[in-house]
Amino acid sequence: MRRLKAVLAIQAPESLRLLRANLRAGGYDVETAQGGREILSNINENYSDLLVIGEALPDMDGLEFVNTLRLSSNIPIVMMAKEEGSAGVVAALNAGVDDFLCYPYSTDEFFARVGAVMRRIGREIYRAEDGKKRIGSLIIDMSQRQVIVKGKAASLTPTEFKLLVYLAERPDQVISHEELLIHVWGAEYADYVHYLRVGIGRLRQKIEKDPASPIYLVTCSGVGYMLQDNVNR
Repeated sequence: MRRLKAVLAIQAPESLRLLRANLRAGGYDVETAQGGREILSNINENYSDLLVIGEALPDMDGLEFVNTLRLSSNIPIVMMAKEEGSAGVVAALNAGVDDFLCYPYSTDEFFARVGAVMRRIGREIYRAEDGKKRIGSLIIDMSQRQVIVKGKAASLTPTEFKLLVYLAERPDQVISHEELLIHVWGAEYADYVHYLRVGIGRLRQKIEKDPASPIYLVTCSGVGYMLQDNVNR
């Protein structure tokens, strides 16, 4: 079986050495990038299975990098920050980061977070089946793992796609915050409601005509979300 590959772009030398050693001990092949521009110039579908980056890269801001990368790639990203709120968890998630971890952290916590991100990808691939599901004017293509919105493909991250697919499995039914977090992010994220809010917000930006007045992704205040199928096709 092919070993997973991780690429690190971390500015602080000590943090870089520690993360590289931990990932190698965890079974990853690890490469180091000199900065965000190096990654952007080399990115392709086989570039890496995981990116671990700092909130500040040697040559550019971490959020700027993520925003640029997400225009062309859905590779999983874990962002490391010096302190919570320094770049902002919500800002990082809004940019397209899959998870956000603050220093100091334990090795167990780091691998729990990385493992949860990679399991999300693995479960999505495992569960993907041939065929398409239609919700209003949306077409969810399971085999290609993409969503067509009025004839155009929407670029979703693996987590966003998994969230949409899970909601689409039970259209017109309210699914609780906790259930969505557990099944999409993992049991350890059951209380991370802000992750879900950001995920829903990003999905609305990509599939709704008017994200401020959604017709597909409906909020049930204090309870959860529903993917509404009873809309004009």
